[in-house]
Amino acid sequence: MANKLPLAKHLIRSVLVTGTNRGIGLELVRHFAKERRAGQDIKIISCSRTISPELEELLEDVYHFELELTRPADVASVAGVAANILEDRGLNVLINSAGILRMGQGVTGCSHEELKEVLDTNLIGVHSMTSAFHPLLKQAAPSAGVFNISAEIASIAGTNIANKTAYRISKAALNMLTKITAAEFRRDKIMALAIHPGWVQTDLGGPKAPLTPEQCVQDLVECIENCGRKDSGKFVKKGLVEIPY
Repeated sequence: MANKLPLAKHLIRSVLVTGTNRGIGLELVRHFAKERRAGQDIKIISCSRTISPELEELLEDVYHFELELTRPADVASVAGVAANILEDRGLNVLINSAGILRMGQGVTGCSHEELKEVLDTNLIGVHSMTSAFHPLLKQAAPSAGVFNISAEIASIAGTNIANKTAYRISKAALNMLTKITAAEFRRDKIMALAIHPGWVQTDLGGPKAPLTPEQCVQDLVECIENCGRKDSGKFVKKGLVEIPY
């Protein structure tokens, strides 16, 4: 069964993660670096606005770029350098993990500036990354996928309160972008999923969250390694359980 999965562990030879200076993104890089040290033939590319001391400790196993996702020209430049790094293997896994949270409440409590700031990173930045790295994903297909870190509170069907307005809107739009990506990239045998990581002990999730970053990443990696063509375009959480859009 495992051999039929497009992104079974042994088929993942390259991965790019955004938002890697902290939180889930950092833990994803740490996970793949550990796999590399254990003997997996994998090239790891990390992108974040700044580099943290925790990320700096991993650089022996990682290619890192300080990248502002809201600048399309910078994204395109990194994609060009990444093509040289990855050579003939292309890009198996693109994980768009970078995201910001602002706390404006409802329509009247969320400013234009706040909404624009959050959309720029959580949506438009993901669009830039996905578009720029499409050729490298296509090169690695059929073992290739785009995995967008979403949030269950972005479910339109499940929304009945008006908090975290800009964040909810940005992630709901990200889910639509994921659906469109899956529809367009189907022709190239590239999958796309939106994944809810759970409530995690990060700067965004806070210390009361039930999941550690390590537990969260274990769940995310299991989703990536066990998803199949039938899952492309879905909004899922742990165990590939589908969430209503």
